[in-house]
Amino acid sequence: MEILGVDPRDQRWECDSPTYRVYFHEGTTSDEYEVRGADDVHAVISWADGDGAQRPYVLYVRVDQDGLGLVRLAGRDPNESPHSSTITLSDDSGSE
Repeated sequence: MEILGVDPRDQRWECDSPTYRVYFHEGTTSDEYEVRGADDVHAVISWADGDGAQRPYVLYVRVDQDGLGLVRLAGRDPNESPHSSTITLSDDSGSE
């Protein structure tokens, strides 16, 4: 883990009420849910932790920018390869 100071003026947008997705896993299958209108990420985690079957889950925030994308916030898909890859998003506009 690396922790760096930031200049908050560099951001271009912010979403005050994000949409989340929670994927509960059981064996090689999963049940997927979209969560809207949550007070914050803690409310979504509380809901997911309350799953009666206590299945492992992955929590994402949904990002609609150049198509639908997911940013993983918590958990790991138990069926994914142990060799994960990193995707770097960049701004090709040339401005800094």
